[in-house]
Amino acid sequence: MLMARSEVLALLALALVLGAGLRFYHLGRADLSADEGASWAGASLPAVGQVVVMEQQLDPGKLPLYDVLLHGWIRVFGDGVSTMRAMSAVLGTIAIALMFLAVREVCDSLGEEPGGAIGELAGAFAALIYAVNFTMVRSDRTVRMYPLLMSAELMQIFFLVRAQRRGEWSNYAGTAIFTALMVATNFTSCFLLLAEGLWFAGLLAAKSLGARAGGLAVFRPGAAMAAGVMLLAPLLPAALASSHQAVAMGALDWIKMGPASWPYAVLRSAVGSHMLFRIFVALGAFGVWRQWRSARLASGFLTAWMVGPILGVLAVSYLIQPLEFPRYVLASFVGLFALAAFGAASPRSAAVRVALAALIIGLSLGPAREAIKRRREAAWREATALAAQQAAPDEQIAVFPGYCKNVVRYYISPERRAAVQGEDTCGPPRVLILTGRGFLGEDQIAAMEKCYPRLVARLLRIEVRAR
Repeated sequence: MLMARSEVLALLALALVLGAGLRFYHLGRADLSADEGASWAGASLPAVGQVVVMEQQLDPGKLPLYDVLLHGWIRVFGDGVSTMRAMSAVLGTIAIALMFLAVREVCDSLGEEPGGAIGELAGAFAALIYAVNFTMVRSDRTVRMYPLLMSAELMQIFFLVRAQRRGEWSNYAGTAIFTALMVATNFTSCFLLLAEGLWFAGLLAAKSLGARAGGLAVFRPGAAMAAGVMLLAPLLPAALASSHQAVAMGALDWIKMGPASWPYAVLRSAVGSHMLFRIFVALGAFGVWRQWRSARLASGFLTAWMVGPILGVLAVSYLIQPLEFPRYVLASFVGLFALAAFGAASPRSAAVRVALAALIIGLSLGPAREAIKRRREAAWREATALAAQQAAPDEQIAVFPGYCKNVVRYYISPERRAAVQGEDTCGPPRVLILTGRGFLGEDQIAAMEKCYPRLVARLLRIEVRAR
């Protein structure tokens, strides 16, 4: 037990050191993306009320929790590229520790032997995998809400499984509060709620068939989740209405239906290498087999955690609107990491576990370093400077697609920000910054090229054009 505890502490310390290093290293290397520019545009406004109003314009259907938090961060630390990304890096580093707590609690609360070494070892491996995974590193280095979302989701899982095993009002309250926080951060967290709903349904089905369910509660934890959603009830009608309007106006038309193999492909790509993905699958299967007698319920929850969000996205995609985009199933990626960690903690030999930790780090660091070194955002800074040179000081500058105007406003001088206009059709400005090749329709691109026939410069993923 002493050796296992030392191993846990070593793995967790390694995860935090490597994870923090990857998240904070050269945060300002790449230009802001268009999405990051939108986050800045809302959060940099002078008053919180203005932030809330602007967020509804920039991200219809979402609640402004992240934007308000970023607003406070900017007020204290400023709005430099590295500074704004640092908030995400801090949240991402915190999420590493929360990954440990959540997975340990899943194994303890849903296992037959609460407090066993498998829970702490699985939590430590999960923290390590999360810390060095290139998808999570890239997400945690971006001025977007996803690190906050991950932290809220991991805390919600922590309290939910505690409520199932222990009850107690503090756990019910934690479940409700963090359910509300994660939904308020991003509505894609509803796909995690679906996964938990599948878990509850499986438990009820098992109980109805006379199978042992470990004395786990379903109705009170489920009611706590529902109460968390109801905390947001006054805000949901307006948010849902604006979301429906945004979809009707084509805000998600750039997302296309993927092939039937999309779930497999998106999980594989999230890991960073084919070999590591195969190792994760093998570890997950081994953990389910090895812990079948002592922690079958824990393996069931981890499987629902991995599969549920993808099933939710598929259901929406086939029934309502294509939504097959990797960022919308981040919870499934984390579920895969947790299931792989469950298997990595299962070998009896400490030497085997050390070898597994070294293998995971070795295969993960390469993709993570590449994600930092070769982050290839459009060259917004250079394009903005060129467009500003081409246009007179009192002339407008057009940006296509219009959503990208805010990142141009970030890089242009403050006195000229009002002159930057988003254009989705041919407009009056004489100078255009054009991006979108590869995900916007060729007819749209061709129309803007016809409107602005003179190519001033072709940069990384972006063009400056004029007439």
